[in-house]
Amino acid sequence: MNLMKRSALTPFMLAFAFTLACNSYEIDKANKLVDATNVLIETANKNADEAGTKLGDMNSKVGAVEEEDQLEALRAQAKEIIPLMEKARDGYKDAAAKFDEASKLKLPEKYKEYLSAKAQELKKRADSTDAAIGQPKAMQEIKSPEEYQPKAQAVVDKMQAASKEADDFKAKAEKIYQENKALFKE
Repeated sequence: MNLMKRSALTPFMLAFAFTLACNSYEIDKANKLVDATNVLIETANKNADEAGTKLGDMNSKVGAVEEEDQLEALRAQAKEIIPLMEKARDGYKDAAAKFDEASKLKLPEKYKEYLSAKAQELKKRADSTDAAIGQPKAMQEIKSPEEYQPKAQAVVDKMQAASKEADDFKAKAEKIYQENKALFKE
């Protein structure tokens, strides 16, 4: 079971630029922020994927733990997962901040709405990743393998709720994009 389930954020933004080359808009500044955001998202996704793989491996071993040294090995593995998740969370937060900053520039209204929806999506991705950190933390705190599953399930529930909200914002942004393709070019 892959408990690090999240909707994949592909490098979805291919350096969007407006076809409107109006001097009154801050298109160039927005595009630079979007480019920087794409790099942050790509890095965050890599960290999240690596953490998810390691978390899945750790979770697959919990049921086989019979001795303290096996539990201690899982605690060590959990300790390695946390920094990866923190880097992913921070990357999503930084990307959200850049989208938010771009949404406040002088831009066509639909582009602002799109950027704002992407910022909200990434804030929720950060929240989901932050919640997921609870799984390896729970592993570090437990005294027996039986204690892990209820703690892990509570984390998964919180993580899935934030992921659902992120997916909703992603769908909103995609709808704005689809309805206003003329404003964007790849």
